[in-house]
Amino acid sequence: MKKWFKKIGQSFLRKDEEKNKDATPSVEQEIKDEDATPSVEQEIKDEDATPIVEQEEVTNTQKYKSGWLNKLGDNFKKTSSNIRKAIFAKRIDEKSLEEIEEAFLMSDLGVSNTNLLIDELKNKKINTNNSTQENVAEFLEKQFSNINHKLNLKPNKELRVILVFGVNGSGKTTTIAKLAKKGKDKKLKVLLAAADTFRAAAKEQIEKWANIIQIEVLSGNIGEDPSSVVFKAHRKAIDEKFNLLIIDTAGRLHNKVELMEELKKMTRIIKKNDEEAPHNKILVLDSTIGQNTYNQIDSFHQSIGLTGVIMTKLDGSAKGGSLIGISRKYNLPIHALGVGEKVDELIPFIPKDFVKALLGINKGEDK
Repeated sequence: MKKWFKKIGQSFLRKDEEKNKDATPSVEQEIKDEDATPSVEQEIKDEDATPIVEQEEVTNTQKYKSGWLNKLGDNFKKTSSNIRKAIFAKRIDEKSLEEIEEAFLMSDLGVSNTNLLIDELKNKKINTNNSTQENVAEFLEKQFSNINHKLNLKPNKELRVILVFGVNGSGKTTTIAKLAKKGKDKKLKVLLAAADTFRAAAKEQIEKWANIIQIEVLSGNIGEDPSSVVFKAHRKAIDEKFNLLIIDTAGRLHNKVELMEELKKMTRIIKKNDEEAPHNKILVLDSTIGQNTYNQIDSFHQSIGLTGVIMTKLDGSAKGGSLIGISRKYNLPIHALGVGEKVDELIPFIPKDFVKALLGINKGEDK
């Protein structure tokens, strides 16, 4: 570790710490990102590009498995290439360990997890019949073990209620649209609730997506109590026998206590209609901010108790290693990865495939 820190220098570390500390999007950027609704041309293009409802889920899974890595941007691919070069050595020596350490720190695996990996390789707690690459892959896959990452959209009884959170600019509303499309593809009757009543643009954005997907949405009026919108949407979903209700909450900074209290109020309101709901409380995270996702998880998890996360913008991120730290630290399911803006560009998180992509093994495909 000392050699690596000397390489990048103390000034770089100080700058990086300041950058990470302030990594929460500015108000202007939050509004710009969250308001980035598709143009009419893009909407039509996206709508035409989505799989037809009757298409088999197995076909979609095969398509993602064979081609999702192609959607990853240059940042992720560069990181993957650096890691692949570092672990290509067949022998584990001081030089190869140093290169592996450097590559994983740059991917935001984190100091703690990187140290664990290096120690395991140093102590030769490895399969000597495997290559370095295979041993590293095995170590990383272990970090996701004993967690069921699958997100079940089908209700256990009549209705499944999903609350979705995230700071502005994280891709929250687009992710909700992608989840709704998956629900519709499974023949579920889906209702969206636009409970972000602080901004007119938020209401317009989710209504546009609902129009593209051709599902129903219940929107609140600007300035209306968000919990009132949630209550009405939940009541409607029950009375009209919907199978899936997905609730879009206001984009908020994770350090705003009053906004967190509002989320708690929403969950209490939902429980008045169904004590077991909400069945899922999902945080949408922007992968480009790396380990700063920990601050957001801490705040949301402590306030309302998360059941899982979805990581977005992996197509432009160089910090995919942070997913490993999230899994180890919080033991939370990582349900899916966003790899683009189109409504079908949300892939299920499969640890083995992700690790292969991160390590640059066979382009993320099974052999």
